[in-house]
Amino acid sequence: MITHTIGFWSAIRLFINIFTPRLSPATTLSFRHMDKFSKLTIENQDPEIKEDGMQVGFTAMEMADRVEGLLKSIGLVKDFAPLVYAIGHGASSVNNTHYAGYDCGACSGRPGSVNARVMCYMANHPKVREILETRGIEIPAKTLFVGALHDTTRDEIEFYDDNFADVHKTAIHKHNKEIFNEALSKNAKERSRRFETTNSKLNIKKLHDVVKMRSVSLFEPRPELNHATNSLCIVGRRSLTENLFLDRRAFMNSYDYNVDPEGKYLFNILSAAAPVCGGINLEYYFSRVDNLKLGAGTKLPHNVMGLIGVANGIDGDLRPGLPYQMVEIHDPLRLLIIVEHFTDVVLRTIQGTPQLYEWFINEWVNLVVIHPENKELMRFKDGDFQKYIPIYKPEVAGNLEKYFETQMDNLPVLLLKN
Repeated sequence: MITHTIGFWSAIRLFINIFTPRLSPATTLSFRHMDKFSKLTIENQDPEIKEDGMQVGFTAMEMADRVEGLLKSIGLVKDFAPLVYAIGHGASSVNNTHYAGYDCGACSGRPGSVNARVMCYMANHPKVREILETRGIEIPAKTLFVGALHDTTRDEIEFYDDNFADVHKTAIHKHNKEIFNEALSKNAKERSRRFETTNSKLNIKKLHDVVKMRSVSLFEPRPELNHATNSLCIVGRRSLTENLFLDRRAFMNSYDYNVDPEGKYLFNILSAAAPVCGGINLEYYFSRVDNLKLGAGTKLPHNVMGLIGVANGIDGDLRPGLPYQMVEIHDPLRLLIIVEHFTDVVLRTIQGTPQLYEWFINEWVNLVVIHPENKELMRFKDGDFQKYIPIYKPEVAGNLEKYFETQMDNLPVLLLKN
């Protein structure tokens, strides 16, 4: 069954700080994540009611604006599947003082479960769909948006609001969850090759259980390695990277230039991708090149200071960067942003504001544009684009398991067999 899935790394900035924590056993998601049955106040019911002088909830027009912005920015404007999953991310661990570095940057360092549920409520709202239809986005009545949270430490997904009255949708959802679970187990195996204390040759189910246990181990300083090894941000249609293995090193932002010929939504994407992805990259870059001064040293003696930072032992100085256990496998490279569009549109887009242009003209991030028709590569350098000819041709790989079971270091870009 074909199903759309939306990943929220920075698409939504709703900043709604309403979630209900719960205590959970080791077999379920972290206590830091929102309870599956918690209730959210999303829609504005009475414009006259204010809290601290602020409006409570979103109006139908405000909801429509946000759904339109999301769908058009990722190119999902037609051919909707019966179920569309909006999946936020968060990380659970018991031995980690760096929650903000493991959870969602676009959610203010929190899990993205609230944002995912809010967006689905908006997209399912009848009035919102009426407004979207006038703007050229017709979402079929049979289509339902479902919110979820991916726990990236444990490789588990918690689904919200998934008690369907429709028996057919229930069957589809059950089938999809089986596919998700298989993918999560394979993802756990792929990640496990970076963990020195984990045997990546274990049966995939046993290996997934081992990965889950890392999140609840008080003796585990590396429950996951987060954004370590990040080096790319690819903004384009997913067909652009079809059958490519990128070794978990790329931020993937779905985008269709056909839906956005003038670069309006591209501006919104790059305005987030440059400071967010570029900022993450530089955070790892500087923490790796000089972990003693620009990072946080080893996390083992860290003490939390005033809930705003960490210090080593009784040392009063707050550490500015990331601990050694988060960056030890990271190669300090400046982020390469790859955009699928025409160079004149991209140039006009990055010059939209001085703050955005600074990231590119000062080469804090690198930029390459792929021509959507002839696939020619153009590199941005010194304020203009120069033709770039690749010097590397990807190897063809049949079975990746041998890599996951035998190699810990970064792998080259590989071309996968169908």
